[in-house]
Amino acid sequence: MLLLSAAIGGGIIAARFKLPSIIGYIAGGIVVGNLLSKFFDHHMVSLVSESGITLLLFALGVEFSFHKLRRILHAIAWPALAQVTAVLLIVFVLLIMFKISFVPALFLASAAALSSTAIVVKLLSERGELDSVPGELATGWLVVQDLAVVPILIMLSAVSGISSSGGSFFPVLGTILLALIKSVLLIGLVLYLGSRGVPRLLGIVASLRNREMFLLTTIGIVFMVGLLTYAVGLSVSLGAFLAGLLVAETSQNHAVFAEIRPLRDLFAVAFFVSLGMALPLSSLMESWVLILVITVAVIIIKGGVIYTLLRFLGYHKKTSFLVGTYLTQVSEFGFVIASTGVAMGALSEPQSSVLIAVTFLTVMVSSPLISHGHRVYYSVHKLLNKLPKLFRETKDDMAISEEPGGEGYPIRDHVVVCGFGRVGKYIGRALEMSNIPFLVVDYNQHTLHDLRGSGIRTVYGDPADKDVLDYAQVDYAKFLIIAIPDRHTQEMVIGNALSLNRRIKIVCRTHHEEDQRYLKSLGVQTVIQPEFEAAITIVNKLYAEFGVRQEDQEGKVSRLKIEHGAG
Repeated sequence: MLLLSAAIGGGIIAARFKLPSIIGYIAGGIVVGNLLSKFFDHHMVSLVSESGITLLLFALGVEFSFHKLRRILHAIAWPALAQVTAVLLIVFVLLIMFKISFVPALFLASAAALSSTAIVVKLLSERGELDSVPGELATGWLVVQDLAVVPILIMLSAVSGISSSGGSFFPVLGTILLALIKSVLLIGLVLYLGSRGVPRLLGIVASLRNREMFLLTTIGIVFMVGLLTYAVGLSVSLGAFLAGLLVAETSQNHAVFAEIRPLRDLFAVAFFVSLGMALPLSSLMESWVLILVITVAVIIIKGGVIYTLLRFLGYHKKTSFLVGTYLTQVSEFGFVIASTGVAMGALSEPQSSVLIAVTFLTVMVSSPLISHGHRVYYSVHKLLNKLPKLFRETKDDMAISEEPGGEGYPIRDHVVVCGFGRVGKYIGRALEMSNIPFLVVDYNQHTLHDLRGSGIRTVYGDPADKDVLDYAQVDYAKFLIIAIPDRHTQEMVIGNALSLNRRIKIVCRTHHEEDQRYLKSLGVQTVIQPEFEAAITIVNKLYAEFGVRQEDQEGKVSRLKIEHGAG
């Protein structure tokens, strides 16, 4: 009862302050665990917690997609792995400098190298930015990090297994290398079974049309993989994650996820609350300096490493900054690593509490950074220009044109399309089919490279930059299409465009109804909300199917638009 009350109370407070619910659950657990510790069974809470993390990791594995990994592997895999390795080593050295012993430092550094898939995807989805360039890069980066959990946990298990024997450096190094080879073989086995064996097995079982048999087979796969990982000295939780990866490649993965999701949500909440209940405030107050230093260091180091790697790969500084900002928090796997470390005897309870506290704080700090990432970028982009050449704004970050003279394209009375994602590409195709002159402004160099190959005029740069808009000849354009979902960027594009051309007509997309009136007050002629336009299309089809007269259809749709604010 106390656990449930802590979850409800913490969740309500987190929702009120627009923070991730995980923060509320842990905070509620901290309050209950420190004030009412005599009134609940700690062993029972521990059992519920272990069940919750097992189901949570299995569900994360089911939601994983090898197809998605293959699509982004060539662009993201090596930079993401380089980031994990670099952050792990840098944080490890920092912790050693703070007199933390070898094995605990390795556990803490391993957790710091990973970011939270659940939180980043949830917040970007709410903002409608999953299909943006930074959103796609961040999502792909997280996919690679999730796979890296397997070799990391295997390595930590191997190191903690020999820590009590006091082995010298070279035997320890040999054990680590052996563990990494083991992880590669294990991932290879999962990839093979995920593409061949398990889909066929579940397909045969599903053809029997017996729901109980299907569930039993799925649970059997979980236990089989769990026993396999346990046999090689790993945790059952890791086995559950690998089992989820196997099921993810089957055509029945959605059915499996639908069956386990209610239990997953319930036990996952119990897991996060129980983490808070196990955090003694007295010991945290004693280590608050260390917790604060590690938290700040992780945010700066991880963000800086990701920014550096993406700039080295040629991405725009805004893209690099946003992706680095999105991935600054410690992953929910940090909680798993903390629990695993305590179970193996590699981490003491105070050290586990430090790791959980750092994970909690980084999630709490990164959440508003994700929500206001564009605003933060424009606040610090002048500072970025003062960094060395690799980091600061370069010629490529402003605008690229193959036209001689460097003063923009010789184009007049055209349409400027800002952003060429899922919305912008259809607009561009329609303009191209009608031979309406247009120009695309974006900072996804891969997209613009393809467009240039098709003979489409492009400008590479941040659409919110006045010089970039000037280069795109906004002062001679008829229309400006803003297909960018972030409102702060929209505000800057609108203001700079109108300063160049007071007569230009602006069409802007938005995901939120409350933004319509505000955008129109800035000078936008037409505000489009994709969700509302989709609803209007569906309504028109329904009216036609049910025989509503044409004139009545038009009148009712007009009324809907007026009520929506688009009339």
